[in-house]
Amino acid sequence: MSGKKKQLFRSWFCRIEHEIMLPFVTVGILVVCAFCAISVYNGYTEKLKDRKEYARTTIRGMEADIYYLQGKLRDDEIRQKYNFYHDPAVRIMAADGTVITGDEEIPDGNMELLYADSGNSLGWRLEYWMDKKSFENAILEEQNYVIVGAVASLLVIVQVSVFLAWSLTKPIRSMGAACKKLDENKDGFREYSFPETARKDEIGQLARTFENLLKNLDNYTKMEYTSRMSSALAHEIKNPLAGIRSGIQVLGGRAVKENEKLLCDSMLHEIDRVTGLINDLFTLSVKKENHRHVFPADAVLREVASIYAKECEQQNVTFETDCVACEVFADENEMRQMLYNLLTNSMRAVSRDGTGKICLSVSSDGGMTTFCVSDNGKGMNEEELKRAREPFYTKSINGVGLGLAIVNRLIEQNHGKMEMESAPGCGTTVRLIFESRDEHEKGTDR
Repeated sequence: MSGKKKQLFRSWFCRIEHEIMLPFVTVGILVVCAFCAISVYNGYTEKLKDRKEYARTTIRGMEADIYYLQGKLRDDEIRQKYNFYHDPAVRIMAADGTVITGDEEIPDGNMELLYADSGNSLGWRLEYWMDKKSFENAILEEQNYVIVGAVASLLVIVQVSVFLAWSLTKPIRSMGAACKKLDENKDGFREYSFPETARKDEIGQLARTFENLLKNLDNYTKMEYTSRMSSALAHEIKNPLAGIRSGIQVLGGRAVKENEKLLCDSMLHEIDRVTGLINDLFTLSVKKENHRHVFPADAVLREVASIYAKECEQQNVTFETDCVACEVFADENEMRQMLYNLLTNSMRAVSRDGTGKICLSVSSDGGMTTFCVSDNGKGMNEEELKRAREPFYTKSINGVGLGLAIVNRLIEQNHGKMEMESAPGCGTTVRLIFESRDEHEKGTDR
């Protein structure tokens, strides 16, 4: 077989409908063939049993007839009578070995001796022979209906297998064709739909999942494009802002009037805010390689707490810390940024009338280190909690919705886990869970 023919054969055989159909057809053929073989064998054995019983009955009847005739006729008259006995299956031999009736020679291999007896009073050997070829032909003629039924069954099995294979693989082939179109046309993913979504079985579930993936693919593509654009813009805008800031600082140093100094300070504050936003965009859009190592978690917590404690005091917000000596395996700078973002969100959520409260803590248990930031602010409902980690999702007029998105990105880079609990009017609690020193060393030993 040439290479091209082999390739065509493989492409035909490897089609999914053929992979489903061929096992059905193969099993059907085996079952039908086994049924035919069993039916023919049973017919053969039953017919042979009946023929042997008939042979025994015939020989016994002849022996009874000989016994009866011995009282009526002489032995030569009985022999003369059986010289005219014409049954091709019966062979009678006298006591001296001469053949009274039947073939003179021993029958060939096509003949089978079914029954023989020499217990009569004349000492004759009575034999009953069967032509095996004729017997087998008779069996096959009687089993013709079985063969016809087997052929009909095979045709039905093939037709049913083709129908089932085609029906089962139709939605899969439809999705395969859609994937091929997607590969040829990278745009407009939402235009693809599958009628199989109305099905209630696993194929319908697969079609619905695949359709949802295609619909979301547009969003993923847009987010990827936005991410790349944000990274490029952040890089291009950051450098001019640094020059503008330096220029404003120079102008502020030369300003004489108080209102001019206030204006310069306000401009510097806005530039710092824009720079912070650009840094957040850059952090969210670019996945940088971090440097994870084991460091004291309590030391980082005290450092961050010292910065926010003063701000909370100025804003009339109660700030509490609960710190135990423990270690954590993560990127130290990224850990600080995660805590900064969470505390900033808490500061925006709590009230400034003296009832606002923020708690920052760290603990270690079961080989894991947990940072916890909680507040008694406005809290979030279930829908807001689900979308809290999405970029640019915010309910605050003072934020752009990047804080938790950045925390989510950084915690993924550090192979940690973030848990959030919140309810309207009850505040929010966020837990950051990482490997401790002991757990990291166990993983290294393994």
